[in-house]
Amino acid sequence: MPHLFPDERRVLDLACVGLAEVPVFARYEYFSAHPGLKTHTHPGTVEICYLERGCQTYRAGGREYHLVGGDLFVTPPDEPHDTGGYAEDRGILYWLNIRIPKPGGSVLMLPPLESGALMGKLAGLPERRFAGRPILKQIFNEIFTLCEQPAKPLTRVAVSNELVRFVLEVINCASSHENLRPSPRIAKIVERIKCDPGGSYSLADLADEAGLSLSRFKTKFKAQMGIAPHEFILRCKVEAAKKFLLEENRNVTHTAMELGFSSSQYFATVFKRFTQQTPVEFCAKGPAIPLLPASGPQTSNLGLSGV
Repeated sequence: MPHLFPDERRVLDLACVGLAEVPVFARYEYFSAHPGLKTHTHPGTVEICYLERGCQTYRAGGREYHLVGGDLFVTPPDEPHDTGGYAEDRGILYWLNIRIPKPGGSVLMLPPLESGALMGKLAGLPERRFAGRPILKQIFNEIFTLCEQPAKPLTRVAVSNELVRFVLEVINCASSHENLRPSPRIAKIVERIKCDPGGSYSLADLADEAGLSLSRFKTKFKAQMGIAPHEFILRCKVEAAKKFLLEENRNVTHTAMELGFSSSQYFATVFKRFTQQTPVEFCAKGPAIPLLPASGPQTSNLGLSGV
């Protein structure tokens, strides 16, 4: 039976439908920051994460990878990884673990030849972080639905087919070379907000500046940045607040007013939502998470073995 975490987390072991090679099939929806992941490994298992919404940082192979909504991230078997001491950010994340079969073995009900070919493609991904597609969310939710219904004779086959479809889509996404960077119109708005986080921004004015209708602007911004424009503005304000508090020794009230918050109480609420700390705690302990994604694609040879 599925192990459910009400409201925030849903975690399945697909041994419940006869697919023991997928010990973790999961989703979370966090409305505020959570404690970060400690360093851990998945022996003999590849992990695939799809960040549907939000921002998240992972550390693996001696590097930090900064994901935004729509990104995929793949971790090879046995590699230590964590969130780099940062929190798990607010957002929606889907992830699964697949055990690598031994040479000549089978995975997801495929014959050995096809199993080896599928996992070989997964092992040869050109990048570790790359843009995904919304269809991945749909596949995940279809599998959740199948697993949570009363078992039928062909449930295992149906789930296996969806998992193969998911892995093939991941492989296609990795090789499509889709641009992870925003378009010039959106990039202009992003740069403006970053340069002046204390500004008072009207989404309608930003849309006009981008030459888009308000609805189109919101849609394009979220699609390209992984988060809605209002949330991006708040993240920029909190990022600036971190610098004001630590580097310039400004007090909380002054920082809140300078960054356009209506009150120091609202500022503290927003700050904790994204950092898991109040401004006072932050000053005492230091930063909790990076709020804005790094630029540029980050690559890595996944180096899976056993296929």
